[in-house]
Amino acid sequence: MGALKYFVFNKKRDYLHGYMEHISLTDRGIQWDGGKGQQGTFFTRLLDSGREGNQWHRAIVKSVGYGDDSIRFFFYCSDSPKVYYQGEQMEWLEVIKSASLDAAKKRKIMKPFLAHSVLNPQDILLYHARGRYLWMEIQLFPQGTSIPEIYHMKIYAENKSFIEYLPEIYQNQPENDFLKRYLSIFEGVYQKLDEEIRSAPCQLDPQTAELEFLKWMAGWVGISQVHLWPEEKLRKLLQGIVRKNLIRGTRAYMENLIETFTGERPIFVEYGEIEQYKGQPGSYQKLLRQYARHPCMVNLLIREEAVPTRREQRALKEMIEDIKPAHLEIHLIFLKPYIYLDKNVYLGINSVLNSYQRAQLNGQSLIPSIVGGAKTEEERRKIEAAQAEGI
Repeated sequence: MGALKYFVFNKKRDYLHGYMEHISLTDRGIQWDGGKGQQGTFFTRLLDSGREGNQWHRAIVKSVGYGDDSIRFFFYCSDSPKVYYQGEQMEWLEVIKSASLDAAKKRKIMKPFLAHSVLNPQDILLYHARGRYLWMEIQLFPQGTSIPEIYHMKIYAENKSFIEYLPEIYQNQPENDFLKRYLSIFEGVYQKLDEEIRSAPCQLDPQTAELEFLKWMAGWVGISQVHLWPEEKLRKLLQGIVRKNLIRGTRAYMENLIETFTGERPIFVEYGEIEQYKGQPGSYQKLLRQYARHPCMVNLLIREEAVPTRREQRALKEMIEDIKPAHLEIHLIFLKPYIYLDKNVYLGINSVLNSYQRAQLNGQSLIPSIVGGAKTEEERRKIEAAQAEGI
């Protein structure tokens, strides 16, 4: 079976040419905007099959739904790009995008062209949808605090029917509409397998693989805590992972994974790095207590801003336990952006010397300044005089 013509909605820009009422765009699709409306309505752009009387084949929808009452689909078909409304001829695209016509009026105009009405579809055969043009109306209904979302749609404009492979007697009889619909069930299964086989090279590329397959690939290279990784960081991690996996268990491997997860290169302090201070007994003993209580202990320093939430910090700890060599004890230290005496404070990392700034009541300045804030010689003299008088 050859490649079939289809239309895909899987990015924000795919939804920009339609009409939205109480609908907001997400990075991958649409959802109810959370406003005062009891439902959100979206009309897609006009999909052109390029052939009059075209028999549309199938629609695949991926969504986050909460029962059949949360998502409704309406499929409309027409052979003409125009329609008569109030005695005037209008383009369908003009009707769909018109701001002067609300969703109810658009629905009334489109009602004679309705082909299918479906609750929360996932995979539907469009056997009643016949015409060159097809467009959809999508209604999203919130269920309490749960908001439904549409993030992927694939509409097949044509089909290579299995009935064409049967003897001619089955092809020419009008009552074979049931046979066509019956065979369409098996055609859908075959199409899915055929497309998965054709797209196998793309699925093996971390930049183009679907998220489900991406997580599966991560398991191949020993990334067990896959659910802790955001999608963009997981794609970056798996890029060239075969080469990186050759050094698994080393410091370089841990540095790479941690830097990918946090966005910052971590700082390692190992036992061997303390040995060079043996000639300074005071400093040596203090460093041993602080960083190297035994030879198999490694200190890992990361700025708290790189992993600001407890969930990210917990995820980082679990990931480190999973990738570290078994004999090592990793002491993870989150560097806070404050100065504490005798604590982990490092100049240029979590403590930065900045230029002078006049104190302000802005919730940031802690030490008030009077003399340093004077900008003129006259102001300075007044302040010095006031201080001399004890004011």
